[in-house]
Amino acid sequence: MTGYPSDFTSVKAHLGTAGSVNEALHLIQSVYRVDFTTYHLASTVIGNFDAPFVRTTYPAAWVSTYLLKGYVHIDPVAREGFLRQLPFDWRELEFASETLTFLEDAMRHGVGRFGFSIPISDKIGRRAILSFNSNTSAEDWNVLLDLHRSEWVDLAYLVHQMAVFELHGESDPIPALSPRERECLYWSGLGKDCKDIALILGLSHHTTRSYLKSARTKLGCGTVSAAATLALKLRLISI
Repeated sequence: MTGYPSDFTSVKAHLGTAGSVNEALHLIQSVYRVDFTTYHLASTVIGNFDAPFVRTTYPAAWVSTYLLKGYVHIDPVAREGFLRQLPFDWRELEFASETLTFLEDAMRHGVGRFGFSIPISDKIGRRAILSFNSNTSAEDWNVLLDLHRSEWVDLAYLVHQMAVFELHGESDPIPALSPRERECLYWSGLGKDCKDIALILGLSHHTTRSYLKSARTKLGCGTVSAAATLALKLRLISI
C-alpha cells in the first residue's frame, strides 16, 4: 500500500486525479485490501455503437474466459445487479444449477468466494454496478463490510461519474428528460398520437404537445417519432 491514501477523504481526493476508471479501480483495490474490483456500465452509445463498458482488475485469463464462454448471460451478480436498487452481499444470491460450472470456473481463475455489489442508477437512467471481490475468510469479510460498506457506496457513484467522463468528456450525448417527457415519448413509441397520449396521461392536449416538443428538442430530433426511436436506443425509454 506504499504511496496510497489510507483514509476515505484521501481516497476520494486521489480518485479525482486518477487518469482512468481502470486506475481508480486499482487504487480502491489496494486501499481496501480486496482482491478484485469491477465496474460495469450496462450499455453506452458512442457514434453508432452500443456496447457495455467494463473495467476490472480480474486476471486477463478470467476476463477472456468470461467473454468467450458468454458467462455474462448466466452471471448471477450481473443479473441481480441490474435488477436491484440496493447494494447486496453475494451471499444473498440464489445460484441456479446452470451457474455451478460458471462458479467453479471462476474459482479456478482465482475469483474470491465473497463479494459485494453496488447497483448504480443515475439521473438519466443509466445502470451500472461496482463490485468488490475477496478470497479472505468469512470472518474477515464481515469485518471489511461493516467497516467500509457506506464508503464503497459513495465511491461507486464517483467511479460512475469518472466512467461517463471517460466515455464522453464534457459532451455527454444522453440528455436528462423529465418523467413526463419520457412518458410521452414512451406512448408515442407505441404509436399513440398527441390526443391519445393526453387522454392516457390525463393531461391537456397543449401540455402533452409541449412535453413532446421539449423532449424532441433535447434529443435534437426533427420529429417526435425520431425522438422516440432515439430515446429507445439510448435506453431512456423501453417498449
